[in-house]
Amino acid sequence: MDFLKAYDARGAAETAREMELRDQSTGEVITNGGKPCIVLVKGASSRTIQAALRDDEIARAKKAKAAKDAGGEIDTQTAEDLHRQTCKAASRFIVGFKNMQTAGEDGKVRDLTAHDVPAFIDLTFISLPHLMRERVDDEWRKPSFAQQVLDFAQDDAAFLAKSGKA
Repeated sequence: MDFLKAYDARGAAETAREMELRDQSTGEVITNGGKPCIVLVKGASSRTIQAALRDDEIARAKKAKAAKDAGGEIDTQTAEDLHRQTCKAASRFIVGFKNMQTAGEDGKVRDLTAHDVPAFIDLTFISLPHLMRERVDDEWRKPSFAQQVLDFAQDDAAFLAKSGKA
């Protein structure tokens, strides 16, 4: 057995997995034509994802320092701020969609693409009860689409198992 290949969870996280999208209110899988609506999601331990998130954090820290140095307003966090940060982070993980459509500019139905991620991820507002839950709590706390993506991306074992390496 090649141990370094067999347990490369970070490498496995580079390959997107299919996440069945759930209705925020009910927790039921959303379907289209009897098939589940799928979001293609990379894993949180992906090296490319972590590099992008690090760049985001460096930019945020520089902006906060510049505001402080200029005597600007103290960095406060509203629910809207948390929502925007959650959406921005979640959008980094999404690489595509399956069985999800929208009306194109010509009025004809077209499949969702990576260009639709910002609009998709902002459709539902974050759930504060979901945000504040205990990680071992399996009760449905109405997570937004962004929160569903982030939760799904955290499951390193599932990415490794899907890769066939574990």
